[in-house]
Amino acid sequence: MKAQRKVSQTVTFPAPIGGWNVFDPLPEMAPSDAVTLDNFFCLPSQVQIRKGYTPWGTSLAGNVHSIFNYAPQGAGEKIFAATNNANACQLYDITTQGAAGSLVTSGLSSARYKTALFSNSGGVFLACVNGADSLQLFDGTTWWPVDLSTPTYAITGISTQSFNDVISFKNRLWFVQENSLSCWYLGVSAIAGAATQFNFGALFRRGGHIVKIDTWTLDAGYGVDDNLCIFTSKGEVAVYHGTDPSQASTWALIGVFYIGSPTDTVGHTCKYGGDLLILSKDGIAQMSKSLMSSRVSTLLTLTQKIQPQLADDTTTYGGNPGWDLILFPPENMLIANIPISTTQSYQYVMNTISGAWARWTNIPAQCWGFAQETLLFGSAGTVYKMWDGQADNGANIVATMLPAFQKFGNEGQTKRWNMARVVFSYNSPVNVGMAMMVDFDQNLNILSVPALIPSNIGIWGVSTWGGANWGGTLYTDRKWRSVSGFGYWGSLQLQFSTKASDIRVFSIDYNMEPGGVF
Repeated sequence: MKAQRKVSQTVTFPAPIGGWNVFDPLPEMAPSDAVTLDNFFCLPSQVQIRKGYTPWGTSLAGNVHSIFNYAPQGAGEKIFAATNNANACQLYDITTQGAAGSLVTSGLSSARYKTALFSNSGGVFLACVNGADSLQLFDGTTWWPVDLSTPTYAITGISTQSFNDVISFKNRLWFVQENSLSCWYLGVSAIAGAATQFNFGALFRRGGHIVKIDTWTLDAGYGVDDNLCIFTSKGEVAVYHGTDPSQASTWALIGVFYIGSPTDTVGHTCKYGGDLLILSKDGIAQMSKSLMSSRVSTLLTLTQKIQPQLADDTTTYGGNPGWDLILFPPENMLIANIPISTTQSYQYVMNTISGAWARWTNIPAQCWGFAQETLLFGSAGTVYKMWDGQADNGANIVATMLPAFQKFGNEGQTKRWNMARVVFSYNSPVNVGMAMMVDFDQNLNILSVPALIPSNIGIWGVSTWGGANWGGTLYTDRKWRSVSGFGYWGSLQLQFSTKASDIRVFSIDYNMEPGGVF
């Protein structure tokens, strides 16, 4: 009897380390990309489920709208949170993990603060402004409400209640005046005294008002130096170089550029190495690349692969407060917070090494902060520590992945998928489900299967002492599982659910049978 020819084939694809992609057409998407990538983080060689969060500061009155720190040289770093409780706002000391520490101040009108750390011969100071209340100045021990007649630290020339942003530039404090095209600056090394106005109105042809000031480090041919960047609500930015704005010989305009309107009428920037990132309705752009053209091309933004989704978000949610942009250096993460309501949000997270994106869900972040080498976010009544443990405050993390669709040879030939194998590691029981998606079907299924429990993990009170390994050991799953799919293009949807396991996905194997051409 003549032996039958084997018709099934096995094809292997890597985990989608290239990240979430909504830019490229589905038939042209790279095998290393993903159509859906929720609650994962892309590493250069694998994809892991994101870590969870645990309470950091509790018993706070109202919603946390700002988190910031006081970080002098050496020891003594402190963390503060500003909350809004039915329009009654206050500041808390949350330096120590647990129930909130001392109430710094109350009776405030806004909890959305911008801050700057400033040092002089008198010490290290933290200046905090919100565009509604007097400037709050912290000297490491005492909080001072600073205004025209404040003892010790009075600022004259303008009420500090109108300041909505602050930055330290060339040993001066600069402030943005609310709803204007003017900034105010103090004297060299001064934290008080007369403030001097600098009106930028003549520079900005599109009008609007200044929403953000920041510094940008640039090597302009004469060495590395900081420049002052002034951003407006209409998407323009003016860049200045120099030290003394009152002297033409030491102060010069580099140029005025159009880079796209900011989200929620508030400017969001983030230091990125020596560069400066800008979050606008055109995406997240690098200052160094944005100024190559009169307006940043989306091909120059870090968000190119997710730009269509981000553009839809800025159109739909652009007026919501809570947009944020923060760098988490210990894990090479850049996080953009997308507020879909006043209390709900999701996050777009990029690996700063590979540039790969993923989306995080079910994290109720209203603001973000980075202090004590810890990533924090504020929610209703609580500040949480992010990237801590494998559970969301005790709840399961559900992660869903749909890699790029593949044609498995001839795109005009039908295929039948019979089995699939996901090679992944884990260190604790985890629920895993999978379903074959064909011909660009993106209607994801809710998958649920019994927990995968490795036989040699010991269970307390059940396993025989000395007869099993302790949980925490890294295991690799290579089991083939049955799937069912018939079509031209295919991709395996994966869904993990865990509150204890560190899961890393390495590759996906498919077993399929080629069919006819129809």
